[in-house]
Amino acid sequence: MKGSLLIGLAVVVAGAGLGGSYWAFFVRPELKTERAVAIEPETLLVATVTGAVEVAGPDGVWHLTHAGGKLSPRDLIRTGDDGAAQLRAADGSTVKLLPGTEARVDELRRELKRLHLGVGMVEAEVADDPSRVFEVALDDDGATARTRGAAFTASANGSGTSAVATRRGEVILSARGKEVVIRSGQFARVTPGGAPENPQPLPSSLFLKVAWPPTTSPRSKLVVAGQTAPGARVKIGSHWVKVDHKGAYRTEIEVQDGVHELQVHAVDVGGHVLDENSPKIVVDTKTDFRIHRPKWQ
Repeated sequence: MKGSLLIGLAVVVAGAGLGGSYWAFFVRPELKTERAVAIEPETLLVATVTGAVEVAGPDGVWHLTHAGGKLSPRDLIRTGDDGAAQLRAADGSTVKLLPGTEARVDELRRELKRLHLGVGMVEAEVADDPSRVFEVALDDDGATARTRGAAFTASANGSGTSAVATRRGEVILSARGKEVVIRSGQFARVTPGGAPENPQPLPSSLFLKVAWPPTTSPRSKLVVAGQTAPGARVKIGSHWVKVDHKGAYRTEIEVQDGVHELQVHAVDVGGHVLDENSPKIVVDTKTDFRIHRPKWQ
């Protein structure tokens, strides 16, 4: 009996020793390795900057940024009227923010990257990868463009009107429970409260109509209005102006007395660019052009 107990005790001790050795040589190093290779959070690199480009963190304070900066989830970025910035992800995908654009980084994970386009236009080159999704939210009501690999352009006016055109691959445009697939050489739009339009071939040109102010004006504020394609963008003078869901735009420009030539610049998601120049406009706010009746005595 005593011999059996001694043998059992020896087995227990040996087993404990083997267990300790297994922990020391296999489990503990593996745990150390897991701790050592903790995955860093993904960021977006600000690869290039042209003109004025600003970023803001969670505190909402804007400051100028330069090439080499990084964006994290919830960060904001905006380009000036003549600014531009290109963002690069770890997989080589890029997003270019064109002038007059504001966007927010919503998600940055290996399997999903999501950018919220507040207003403006972006050009995306997304690397082909069936295990990853790239999304651009186009309004606050759920309109979204997503892809697993494509080259596309998206615009948003900040009030529910957006447009997407694809140059390579396929992009799924969804809103209000409907999805459409935009293939290379096609575009589709979303208007406020509506579902996506069916994709159409990209037009061969951009429509632009301008109503210029009179060629002589006694007022320093000049009104420029007109019509273009919904989803297009319009710049009058040095500022981008809002284009509504029907393609209408209107703005006032304050100028000094003198001779002026105004310019309207328009661009759409298909890459069309169109410029229109006004005739010479003479502004004279000092001369009284009214006809006064003579006061007979």
